[in-house]
Amino acid sequence: MSAPLLAPPAADRRRWRGAGRYLGLAAFMGAAIFFSLKTGEHYPFSHFPMYGNPGPRPVDYYFLTDSGGAPLPVQSLTGDTAPKLKKRLNTELNEWGSAHGQRVKARIPAEVRARIAKEVLDGFVAQSQQRGTPLPSQVQLWRGEIHVGPSGFHETFVKEASN
Repeated sequence: MSAPLLAPPAADRRRWRGAGRYLGLAAFMGAAIFFSLKTGEHYPFSHFPMYGNPGPRPVDYYFLTDSGGAPLPVQSLTGDTAPKLKKRLNTELNEWGSAHGQRVKARIPAEVRARIAKEVLDGFVAQSQQRGTPLPSQVQLWRGEIHVGPSGFHETFVKEASN
């Protein structure tokens, strides 16, 4: 009778190295998921859904216009997309709310909201100047709201800030 054959040590090492790669990948994925859940809705990280879900509350979006109300191509002038307007504004509002014990953005005082919106607008104006593609001298930040009701969809617009 011969002794049972044992796997050579080199084969064992290769097998364990392969398993180690999967364990490392699983640890990385776990850490990435934990990080994304902890950062939440803070620029530049976001769990903002790709598609809106119309419901009883209006869906909002932000855009820039010149003094005559003509929409401006935000990305080509500032280097950032129009959704980043909303993300930056929401980040600033959330930070102010956290610092002042106000968790509901709708309850932030109007004068504070106006000041924060102006600061975000000024940041985009400065960014466009740094890129060498300046915005017009008079720029307005607007919030569009899409409402869903029995008669269908309709939009309203609110001027958040101007320079």
